[in-house]
Amino acid sequence: MTLAEAKIVDSTRKFVEKWMRSDFSGHDFYHVLRVYDTALYLSEGLEVNEFTIRMAALLHDVDDPKLRKPHAKIKHAIDFMLSIKLPQEKIDPIMDIIDNMSYSAHLRGQKVRSLEGKIVQDADRLDAIGAIGIARAFAYGGHKNRHLFAGDIDDESSLAHFYQKLLKLPKLMNTEKGKLLAKKKIKTMKQYLKAFHEEWILPHELIKQNEEA
Repeated sequence: MTLAEAKIVDSTRKFVEKWMRSDFSGHDFYHVLRVYDTALYLSEGLEVNEFTIRMAALLHDVDDPKLRKPHAKIKHAIDFMLSIKLPQEKIDPIMDIIDNMSYSAHLRGQKVRSLEGKIVQDADRLDAIGAIGIARAFAYGGHKNRHLFAGDIDDESSLAHFYQKLLKLPKLMNTEKGKLLAKKKIKTMKQYLKAFHEEWILPHELIKQNEEA
């Protein structure tokens, strides 16, 4: 990465920090930094465009529809890159990653095509599982006024989201490093879910189970 590109990354980091500082849904600037650092780790030893990875990781949630008003049509990521006069040939691969990396995009049949995109996608998915993933799931659920759990893994609660999406992410990892990290992190989630369901049982039922054990 050139010195000029390093300066662009630094200005992008400051832009994203300002943009995301007031988010409390689990998609805050700290999430962005974790995705950024993880993406760099996953890219070690691979022949990739480091600038593209850094920029896509920093900007990946700026236009996330979950966080923006439904009627908003401005693409803030593109707008920012144009404002700093980034050439279109550098913008295109970054936006290709951002536009195709989400789980909702996956459900629509969209795929990231570059190795850089697969790396950033893995980094983002890794932050959705494990201990951090658990915390983020409930933070987002609170942001959306969802119940912790309503007794059914097909409901609209925060815990149901684990079964509807989060537990499926390890099988969607692209990189070998991503697969290894996901395997470890998903164990944490499964252990947590086991404990959650045990504590969810009504107290008298739990006491009866203990007496029968």
